[in-house]
Amino acid sequence: MKRKLERYLSLSVACAVILLTCATARIAAADNPVCADCPVDPDTFLTLLETHVAEDATTATAYYDKIDPEGKRATYAGWLVETGFIANVADYQETGPMAINADKTVVHRNVADLGFVRVMSSRCDPRCGHRNPKIYSVIENYLTFDDAANRVNRLASVTMEWTSPANGTQPSRRFVTFYAYTGPGERNVVNSGGVHVPFAPDLDTRGTKEIPGLCNSCHGGAPRNLKANGSYRRKGDTGALFLPLDLDNFEFDPDRPSLSRAAQEKAYKKMNKMALITHAAIEEYDEVAGISRVPAGHELIEGWYGGPGMPNNTFHGEFVPLGWLPPAAPAGLDEFYLGAIAPACRSCHAQQGRALDFGTYAGFMVFEDAHQDLVLRIECGLDDDPKSRAKNADDQAVMPLALETYKRFWDPATDPSTTTSQADLFKEFVTNVDCSDL
Repeated sequence: MKRKLERYLSLSVACAVILLTCATARIAAADNPVCADCPVDPDTFLTLLETHVAEDATTATAYYDKIDPEGKRATYAGWLVETGFIANVADYQETGPMAINADKTVVHRNVADLGFVRVMSSRCDPRCGHRNPKIYSVIENYLTFDDAANRVNRLASVTMEWTSPANGTQPSRRFVTFYAYTGPGERNVVNSGGVHVPFAPDLDTRGTKEIPGLCNSCHGGAPRNLKANGSYRRKGDTGALFLPLDLDNFEFDPDRPSLSRAAQEKAYKKMNKMALITHAAIEEYDEVAGISRVPAGHELIEGWYGGPGMPNNTFHGEFVPLGWLPPAAPAGLDEFYLGAIAPACRSCHAQQGRALDFGTYAGFMVFEDAHQDLVLRIECGLDDDPKSRAKNADDQAVMPLALETYKRFWDPATDPSTTTSQADLFKEFVTNVDCSDL
């Protein structure tokens, strides 16, 4: 078990190390304010404790200095200009309609992730059909569809680029960079000492977290330690990817027909094609599953639209990867994959390395002991041993890694279409933990 878990942790940037193993006293999971059937969590969502990279305003500043050395993207309006969404800063509108140069724009609530209503616009430069385009994506986050429609009460704007190093040394190289801006649109905010510091978003009411590690928790990759001179490593490349857009994890505006799922299908396909550009297409033999396959994110996006070439225009959420079907896997795994893996694990794990992308049943079950420790052992209660709660105590981590995903995993009330929780389905295939043995 230890050897398997060590391998799991060495590969994973979305998971953390052994959960709750050295406890002598435990906190009961009663009266949990999160949801009726959720075990009490250790408040480590959206964090990558196992990387041991401490992030703060200093590291965030070093990151931005590396990817935006001239500070042209220091404001939201500046970012929109530099990436071609608007022609000049005067075109920026804080609220209300704003004309932007986007290939596609979509609006949805991501109910299985952060829970926000998101207005998402993307564009390619020079065009998406180019052999090596740059890709720019911006998301404005709101609490309600009405706020999103009027662009008022914005919580934050987060942006991504599939771009080349800012110093111009490798113009054909592409990697993902992240930016976050306050509701009013600034990347830098003034703290109590009058000093400008990078904006750190609070995406789940559990406290602010720094860029880029906050984004790496789902987009893959990991934040970097600073060099001895205080600069950010690898030109700001943290190894992240664009997320596949899973329409089955979204809710749509009930009052605006133009923003229904059906009305936006073509736009989502276009955006998924953009995301596909960032996911490697190299097919390799998977020794664990006994099949040749491309990475999970690539297979997933193509599979949603009919396979290679994406011939279908309608999103097919019932797609099950080859590694979850016979002969690579036992028959009858569709319910487990679509009912638990797809909504609770897939969106983030698809950006992980091949060994941890959950693209095959065999690859998933290799880490059954780790699934027990990271996912199921939380039902035994939180470890209340002061030693294990010391600084950076990784044994306080838990999966799923986002609060909304965690709630939907444990509480069947979050999904009115079923009375069975994702956790109950998970336990049918992953041996549950015997708390009396702890």
